[in-house]
Amino acid sequence: MNRMDAKRLTHVRSLPVRSERGSLGRRPLWIRTVASPSIGFGHLRRVLTLAAMLENAVEPHFLVDSNDSWSKDQTTARGWKYSDFDSTGLWNGSSRPAAILIDTREERGLEVLISAARQRRVPVASIHDLGLNRLSSDVVIDGSLAPGIQQNCAARCYFGTRYLVLDPKYAAAHRVHRRISNEIRTVLINLGGGDSSRFFEKVLEGLRLWGHGLQAVGVRGFASWGQEQLASRNWAPVHFRWAARNESIPELIRSADLAVTAAGISVYEALCAGTPVISLSYDETQHRTAESLAAAGLCVDLGLGDHLTSALIPPLLTHLESDPGLRVTASRQGKRLVDGKGAERVAAILVELIGDDGCAKHGQHSEKNAKKKRRPDSNSAPEHGDALTSAPVNVVTWD
Repeated sequence: MNRMDAKRLTHVRSLPVRSERGSLGRRPLWIRTVASPSIGFGHLRRVLTLAAMLENAVEPHFLVDSNDSWSKDQTTARGWKYSDFDSTGLWNGSSRPAAILIDTREERGLEVLISAARQRRVPVASIHDLGLNRLSSDVVIDGSLAPGIQQNCAARCYFGTRYLVLDPKYAAAHRVHRRISNEIRTVLINLGGGDSSRFFEKVLEGLRLWGHGLQAVGVRGFASWGQEQLASRNWAPVHFRWAARNESIPELIRSADLAVTAAGISVYEALCAGTPVISLSYDETQHRTAESLAAAGLCVDLGLGDHLTSALIPPLLTHLESDPGLRVTASRQGKRLVDGKGAERVAAILVELIGDDGCAKHGQHSEKNAKKKRRPDSNSAPEHGDALTSAPVNVVTWD
């Protein structure tokens, strides 16, 4: 960690603890996000994590689609407010936000929102995946393995997995020494927050065909799609159950011999915990992540979930179990790639953008950068570990 990161993290950790919600007169932080079984829930999970870390300094206020019941439920469950998204009408009668945070694939109305914010000198930060849907924000953050072209970024840009937003509990799992067993006996299955029934069935059938008495634990996700019916089926010799609501998912991942994940946030969570992982993809966008990780020797790429057959899984498990050294290397390199502190780093960047007293630090930043092109943030310069130099992607690693 460099001195700038350390300074920022200290700032976040020293934010005052409120004895009562709103007692510091905090200004709103508008958060635009979208969640659904078709789009996914990774965007929502990221901003929920950041909102929880920032609520001592600002009042999180979510901007959601009118039919986005998932974001509304998660927001109100945490005691935060939301409004239906309207890129122009939001400013009518609303208090001026300290800043705006955007994390969504849905581009509708975003540039109008950013333009209106710029007129009012309200800073905007946006979070992206794989360099997609780049916006004219004041701060651009892309914590993916392959954030795409970094040149000509007029904003303050932060690229690479050191800015990957995960629940801070994964940083704790990352610190625990990871021992790799000779045998694979426990499997954690985390296939995202949407309707993953067809993929869960394929994975469980593949584990059953392997013929070992595995203990398999599934993560339910946000959507309901018949999880109890799946658990009631006979998967012998596999013993399958759903993770209980009060169980720690980071600890379950860390203690598993193998994780089977979707190629979204959940694959990075497994890497952070040092758990060997095989990953399937919901779409071509996710598959870019899986391919990049597989090329770096960090996971086994199962391809698109819709094309996966259960018969492919047993030989993969046999290969992985027969080579503990391969799993040890993948575990170590995964922990080098993802340390779980990205949420703290991003929260600190946002606090710096807003300002120590909750007043936006917007100034003439955009105008200055338009005249003088700025290099991507020096903290985000790609570095390659010895075991990752063969990967045809930009990766950020550290010891």
